[in-house]
Amino acid sequence: MKTKAKLVAESVRLKQWSQQIRECQNCPVGLTKNDWCWLQGITKANHYYRLRRGRQAVLNYTAEEN
Repeated sequence: MKTKAKLVAESVRLKQWSQQIRECQNCPVGLTKNDWCWLQGITKANHYYRLRRGRQAVLNYTAEEN
């Protein structure tokens, strides 16, 4: 079982990552994902990891509600 501190830290991370994902999706036309990731100081693999973790968190949340 996760401690309250770990749950809070995970929640903060997911919020930050979801903001980054939204920014990437709204990036200017002509700016590639590679370029956007480079400007953010992350790798493309890290970007997709964060996207996957965010999606998984949403699925876990909806599964808990049902």
